[in-house]
Amino acid sequence: MTRSTLPSGRQRPRGAFGPVRDEKRNARIIEAVLDLIVESGYAGLNMAAVAARAGVAKATVYRRWASREDLVADALESLMLAAAVPAEATAAGTLREDLIGTLTHRSVCLQPQARNFSAVLAAATASHPQIADTLRERAIAGQRQDIAACLHRAQQRGEITAERVELLLAPGRMEIAAAIGVTVLQEDLLGTVLDPEGIARLVDQVLLPLIGPTLTG
Repeated sequence: MTRSTLPSGRQRPRGAFGPVRDEKRNARIIEAVLDLIVESGYAGLNMAAVAARAGVAKATVYRRWASREDLVADALESLMLAAAVPAEATAAGTLREDLIGTLTHRSVCLQPQARNFSAVLAAATASHPQIADTLRERAIAGQRQDIAACLHRAQQRGEITAERVELLLAPGRMEIAAAIGVTVLQEDLLGTVLDPEGIARLVDQVLLPLIGPTLTG
């Protein structure tokens, strides 16, 4: 059977969604997975419970996802594929405001179903490390791209030099990697998931000091 490639590189049968794709039903199933993970954790999740919560037959879930691991991976990936950063964030007047707005939007802290993303990722690592690795890579790459975009916008506003931006984004530099590490390992390091106030503290206490003084700072 011809198979299509998911964003993570995993494969799904082309016909897995049936002759007519029902996006609303798929969304209900994904939402059910996220709700159940929050309520009972990864270990207690099963296809029957997902089907019941979504209001569909268990066979409907199995036609779309061959295993619990595939279903959980797609649910977690849906959290990674955030919408475009809103204009009010990218139009911020300072690097600090831009970083806070961008990282808050991209963070799971704005999505109640995703509050224990880190805990679920840790649980998935034990039973399905390839999924966990893919998701972690996507999280790190996405946050790096977001921070790089903030730096380039700050450069255009004259807050930071092109040379400094190039240095910060060079391979092997640790400033941005250190801040991303806090967000990826937030629950292990902080004992909680970052909220919007925590994002602001991360920017003020970690990211901006590591970036260094801006021309207008």
